[in-house]
Formats: sequence, structure tokens, C-alpha cells
Amino acid sequence: MRPVAGNLSPRISGEALKKKLVAFARELGFDSCRVAACAPPPHATEFRNWLRVGSAGEMHYMERGEEKRCDPQNVLPGTRSIIVVALNYFQGHTIRPSQTAATGKIARYAWGDDYHNVIAAKLDKIDNFLREFDGRQKHDADRSAFGHVVFSRRDFNNARSASGRSPTGSLWKM
Repeated sequence: MRPVAGNLSPRISGEALKKKLVAFARELGFDSCRVAACAPPPHATEFRNWLRVGSAGEMHYMERGEEKRCDPQNVLPGTRSIIVVALNYFQGHTIRPSQTAATGKIARYAWGDDYHNVIAAKLDKIDNFLREFDGRQKHDADRSAFGHVVFSRRDFNNARSASGRSPTGSLWKM
């Protein structure tokens, strides 16, 4: 890699950057990192019909985010790639029961720190990494109207492991 004249970022091919990105995501603890082409999801019409017949129930945020869910260009215009990462947040098979508090069943994803915050901190690091290569991107940790899982299904072929990891965050790259 060498700096381009008048530019502080090193010149690197897309394939080489992708390899570096995947390796860096692994260093951060992500179980998987994939890059998908940025295009409207193939299910946009079905999603719109699903909303029209009231299938979203009381999830009104689904309607508010309809345009973003149906076209990633409405999230970050000019986006060319979508990076989808997976992080296994499995904490083990059992949780230690409290000796002082009431007990009950707690979903496994809620046993540790809020996974939104954990993933967002890691995505911030990927964001900074890509900025070294003049990347301009936006990320979310399962909190926006954009359905990153669509891209995981289309381009990951539902990549899940025996441990149950699934895509949980995305980064849009211009």
C-alpha cells in the first residue's frame, strides 16, 4: 500500500480492503463479517403489503421506517456496500441464581451487557478503521429502521452456527 498523492489514505484494492476489514472485525471479536452489494431488498413489495394489511400490529415504527427498510439509499445516499457482522452473545447454559432478588426466566441475550451497546462500540472501531481508507459510512446495532438481516439472508445464506450466532449489526459503506 502506498499513499496517493495529496491523499493521506493508502491506495488499496477493494478486495484487499475487504480482507483487512474481515480480519479486523475478527480481532474485535465478531464471529463473521460479510460485505453485500447495496440494493433494495427483494421482499420490499411483500413488506409493504404486510404493512397495508395491518400485520405490524402496534409496531408503528415499522411504518415510520418503511422507505428506509425498502431502499438502503434512503439511509445513506450513495451507498455501494453493506457490511453485516455477527456476534455470538451466548453467555452459557445457566445463569447463577440470585440469593437476594426474585428469580425468573431471563432471555439469554439479556444475561450480559446490552448487546446494542457492545456491538455499537465495536462498530465505532470499524467505522474509524474504514475512515483511514477514506470510507464514509453509517452504522447501527439493530436499532434503526434498516433491516440488515435482509442482507444477511440474501448474502449470508442465513449464516448461523451451532452456537446460534446471527447477524446483529450493519455498517453502510459509500
